[in-house]
Amino acid sequence: MTLATLFVLCRFFHFAAVMQIFGISVMTGLLAPKGFTTGLLNQNQRLMTLSVGVAALTAVGMLAIQAGLMGNGLEDCLNLNVWLLVLTTTFGEVWRWHLLLTAIALMVWLMDWLPGRVMLMFLTSTGLLFSQALIGHAAMNEGALGLLQRGNHTLHLLSAAYWFGSLLPLLGCLLYTERDETRPYAIATLIRFSTCGHVAVALVILTGILNSAIILQRLPTDLSSRYIQLLLVKIALVVVMTGVAIFNRYRLVPLIPTQPQLAYQRLASATKLELVLSLVVMLLVSWFATLSPF
Repeated sequence: MTLATLFVLCRFFHFAAVMQIFGISVMTGLLAPKGFTTGLLNQNQRLMTLSVGVAALTAVGMLAIQAGLMGNGLEDCLNLNVWLLVLTTTFGEVWRWHLLLTAIALMVWLMDWLPGRVMLMFLTSTGLLFSQALIGHAAMNEGALGLLQRGNHTLHLLSAAYWFGSLLPLLGCLLYTERDETRPYAIATLIRFSTCGHVAVALVILTGILNSAIILQRLPTDLSSRYIQLLLVKIALVVVMTGVAIFNRYRLVPLIPTQPQLAYQRLASATKLELVLSLVVMLLVSWFATLSPF
């Protein structure tokens, strides 16, 4: 496996972990009603711990791999002198703050006695997503266009993180609908998720279109370009995901009052499909983000 491939995989796991932290924080800290937050958070405790751990390891891993890519290969991945050189680059200047935020997230999550811990995780994960808009293709322009691109990419990442990161907590939330004492809280959370989901899906689509337009500055018609090929596959998958989300909201959610068991079973299946598609999309993005769009 080449270092370039390893970087793509490390980037993929890092994105997935950070978005998962964001999604759990939103579901438990912002969408869940009072009295339900603790139960939903406890249910996602292991997932959050795993996500924070993966985010921390892959943040360091991306720096190490970048050192190998910048230096003489695998032997320089653990060369601290090369790490320091990487940290002086444009990527490194952003990554220093990214590593600091990752360390803060790790410490905050380990301090289970800390008041407002979930909101702090929400803020740190938001910062981690924002920092991703300051490197790579999102940072290719300067001036007003550069500010527009970075702001647009930040919105794209946050809305995508809401969509993907909430899927696993949503599956757990569906289980609470089977208990009489927690059903009202779970349904209230699901309704809030669905309402905000309209905005998130719309933002993913609109900011994605604008982001591609700014980067390419042309229609994606050059099918000989690997970047364009992967981008078009991503677009097709997002279209399918959007269709699944619309089906969930307007066909399955209305079944809850009359056929709750059937509705919850189908919602769970559709959510699992969205989760798989989301992972494929993130893998594609992690890949073509390392390619030249020209």
